[in-house]
Amino acid sequence: MGKYLILSLLLISNTIIAQTKLETNKSKTIHVVKRTEAKIFSFELRKDKYYSIIVEQQGIDVILYLKDNQNKIIKEQDSPNGQIGPEKIVFSPDNSNTFLLHVKPLDEKENSQEGKFSISIKEIPKKLMLFTTQQLNKDFDILKNAFIETKVGLWYNTYPQFDSICKVQRSKIKDKMNALEFYQIVAPLVSFTKEGHSNIRISDDASTYIKQTGKYFPFLVKILNGKVFLINDLNNFNTKGFILTKINNNSVDKILETFLKIEPSDGFNMTSKFKWIETAFSKYYLRFFELNPTFFTIEIENPTTNEKLTYKNIPSYNFKEFSNLLPNLQAKIPNYSFTKPSAFSIKKDINCAILTINDLNTNVFENGRKGFKQYLENSFKEISEKNIQNLIIDLRKCEGGTQGMEDHLLSYLVNKEYQKYKYVEIPGFNYSFIKYSDYNGKEDDLIKDLKTDFYLTTDGRYLTMKGHYEGDSIKPNNFKGNIYILISGLTFSGGSEFASLARNYTNAKFFGEETGGGYYGNTSGSFISYTLPNTQLTGRIPLCKFVVETNKNDIAFGRGLIPDFYVQSTIEDYINGNDTEMDFVIKMISKKLNF
Repeated sequence: MGKYLILSLLLISNTIIAQTKLETNKSKTIHVVKRTEAKIFSFELRKDKYYSIIVEQQGIDVILYLKDNQNKIIKEQDSPNGQIGPEKIVFSPDNSNTFLLHVKPLDEKENSQEGKFSISIKEIPKKLMLFTTQQLNKDFDILKNAFIETKVGLWYNTYPQFDSICKVQRSKIKDKMNALEFYQIVAPLVSFTKEGHSNIRISDDASTYIKQTGKYFPFLVKILNGKVFLINDLNNFNTKGFILTKINNNSVDKILETFLKIEPSDGFNMTSKFKWIETAFSKYYLRFFELNPTFFTIEIENPTTNEKLTYKNIPSYNFKEFSNLLPNLQAKIPNYSFTKPSAFSIKKDINCAILTINDLNTNVFENGRKGFKQYLENSFKEISEKNIQNLIIDLRKCEGGTQGMEDHLLSYLVNKEYQKYKYVEIPGFNYSFIKYSDYNGKEDDLIKDLKTDFYLTTDGRYLTMKGHYEGDSIKPNNFKGNIYILISGLTFSGGSEFASLARNYTNAKFFGEETGGGYYGNTSGSFISYTLPNTQLTGRIPLCKFVVETNKNDIAFGRGLIPDFYVQSTIEDYINGNDTEMDFVIKMISKKLNF
């Protein structure tokens, strides 16, 4: 028994079956496995080549562990597709060597006692498959009809409007297009739905093609007032804080116009689009403008003096180089991202508590929902015991999370029961495109899940049952002082719902910029994830239309919550880590100004 297999025995609880050697680019092999077993495969991979490792589950749910020859886990894969369907890893080694794949059935009572799986390891070619017009039209029609069936986009658009853009985009289909070119055609359809929870992604093959051939623009950007600022220097190029106006003769206005047409958002909102474009700028540029330029020539402008500069021969970065560069660039920007889902502190000098909520997903809190509830209970207990009169809630990075988490927070701010939604509605129980989704072969599971929450009304609508999606009960230590809430374009989904409810049911005042989530609600909740059969583009369609109960209806339909005080950092403050919005609120509290 080899040393690697001995190590594996120590790391996997299931019984190990003898290690099997596989060859790449060979036909798939079939294996029988019991739930109490785990199988190991070894194979040789070459440096900088890209490989797809596909394990097709046939009646048993497995998890994959890709390990190096020192038994260190490199990648882990477990898709939510149950006992049927593929588990896929795409990998490119930095060195030629022997690698191990552990295929381990999930040791859960819901899993089968025994099943089969096939396995294949293939080198991915440096080219994309070309599709016929017929194949592309079929994928296009499946996507279009899926949107129509689920009514995605018909909250903010009419059917004739949606049909019109479909005709325009479909006319762009040509014979012998690849999946990346097809993605460029259909991405605007997803954006046109004006549903920020909908999305579409390039296929695995197209993603790998980009990783092998694509070259990235090596800068981070910040978008303020419609202008794109570079927020890092690179090598000898002093660019930090400058306005970007051109990349290789492509004007930034044209670049932004393209990106805005493919980035979804709730309704007619722009703040979330700009926030998400910031983080995807380089990725979008190579997808829609230049896949593999050798160098970049950029034109920039000094925002203070308006002096214009041109820098040439800026190197482009391949996928691995860019992946190594990116975290180094991000680490130099203060508060570029968050590391903790929440934070709590008290400023005694102004009798103020600061509660930051960055993430409302249950899985980011120890003990999940119970842990989040305990966290809030402890925080508001301290607020009550210290007789704190001012509370700042920072939601600027809160893109939402698990349904109902927003209510746990709101329950400490309200003093009477409230109705959360006017109604929650789904399009129906059955959909013809299910065979192209993650519910293929499991249609009954989807219907069962939906019927748990919804019923068919006498007027033909599918509405939530009474008692579902209710708010949380009022808490004993509910806060009775002044509430100040910081919001931004990243305040989305559950974060935005909380803000809307707080505006309607508390004395809160809002600071920052318009929320990214719709003020009157959103479409999210249950999702159907689809895969187009030919191009293999993937995406998701939200089903549940949540309409928030509002008594303040002065905000225009299709917009996010508009702050009482619009506050935005300058590029200098942002780069230097000065928190303009927080400082603004603290200054007003300290001066005891009347809001």
